[in-house]
Amino acid sequence: MDHDFAAPRPIGAMDWLWSLPRRLAGSGARQQRVIPECAPLLLEEPVAPSFHAAPGTTEMEAPRPLAMGAMAAPIRPISLRRDSIYNAFSTAMPVTDRHGLTGRNSELEKLVEAIVVQRKHAIIFGTRGSGKTSLARVFGDLADEAGCVALYGSASGEADFDALFRPFLTELPMSGTGQERARKLAEGRLDVAGLASLLVEEVRQRSILILDEYDRVRSETAKQDVATLLKLLTDIHSPVQVVLVGIAGDVDGLIAAHPSLRRHIAPQRVSPIPRPELERLLASCADKAGLSVAADGVEALAGAAMGSPYHARLFGMQAALVAEAAGRDRVTSADVDQGLASALEDWAEMSGASHALFTRALRETGSGRRMIALAGVVASQMSAISLDRLLRVAGEILGEHPAMEAEATEALARLQPALVPTPGGELWMFEDTLAPQFLLLMAKQPAPRAAVATPAEEMRAMLRGVDGL
Repeated sequence: MDHDFAAPRPIGAMDWLWSLPRRLAGSGARQQRVIPECAPLLLEEPVAPSFHAAPGTTEMEAPRPLAMGAMAAPIRPISLRRDSIYNAFSTAMPVTDRHGLTGRNSELEKLVEAIVVQRKHAIIFGTRGSGKTSLARVFGDLADEAGCVALYGSASGEADFDALFRPFLTELPMSGTGQERARKLAEGRLDVAGLASLLVEEVRQRSILILDEYDRVRSETAKQDVATLLKLLTDIHSPVQVVLVGIAGDVDGLIAAHPSLRRHIAPQRVSPIPRPELERLLASCADKAGLSVAADGVEALAGAAMGSPYHARLFGMQAALVAEAAGRDRVTSADVDQGLASALEDWAEMSGASHALFTRALRETGSGRRMIALAGVVASQMSAISLDRLLRVAGEILGEHPAMEAEATEALARLQPALVPTPGGELWMFEDTLAPQFLLLMAKQPAPRAAVATPAEEMRAMLRGVDGL
């Protein structure tokens, strides 16, 4: 809102900034603000670094242009191509369209058969970035087309049984009487028996409740209540099935089900995508961004991703950004190498503890370096790792040798701080389930030479001369 006052007052820098919209629209004109197509940024003339007017000037003078000539490199303008790359290789949002879900036809068919046809509950599990949420969402679309009502919710760490299922009450297909009953039930805290009775007696259409991020639930009581609900819904032939989705190495990682309930639960592991499917995913993303990728570049990206669609998109996006920055529409193998290095740097910033642990393990292990890398490969392909699994794979890939067991034991010992046990206690998963791919990238880098100073050595050199250092 503009206010005009009769009394004149000096015009300073802040006044000029506040009046800038009117100046852009036209001096003194009271009209709708017009944003010019190309804003005038004058970057040529130097200006003193001060908020005050330079000597010899008056406050009424127009501000002098911003000086950026001293910068090492000019700021890159916003690129529409970069925006298309981010959209095409998006790693932030799950896939919601079946046409964007690559390599999961078998999993979708099994889920439809088990849940829609056989009326079982299901558990979708795997590592982070494997595509669990995308698989669940696309399955929900297929279930809708089959005449079911698929409802989607997400769990939190503090959730109890009430918090997990209350959001579904207002969305379930019920008659007016059922809706009134649900409203009264929601006035208090939901309990297993009350919710099971409502779902059996009042739901008028086949419904599927998809509960994502179930691994975040910490309450053992809530988990037991969920298992009891699934058992009740099965025993009394409810038209409602429940699908639990979460990070786990096996079914026990998400639900401790009674043996009689296990017969009515369909487990669906989200395994690594085969390399040909992963290569098609990369080619499709590149095509959407208006780019092409050299054959050896696609092979390198797919190999680094180790079956993970998340890592394939992430690595592909970084490589595509390198090519775009160079003004090319074809991604080369050199772009891929630089993109992988960039992705590793970003991960190191976000996961400093794991990166430092891997760096130390790879530097200090000597000849066992390849065994540490193999541990990352095994974890990426099998979700969980153990000494027996590592030895079995090492024998097949690296060949039997006398020091193999000692190297495998040492590798797991060095990686132990980054691992967490599965519920059974016999297997281990990386706490950061995105880490195995980055561990392999780090192992492929040449070992640092002794002559290269570490950050600690460099800082010690800075302190030289202080108290005898």
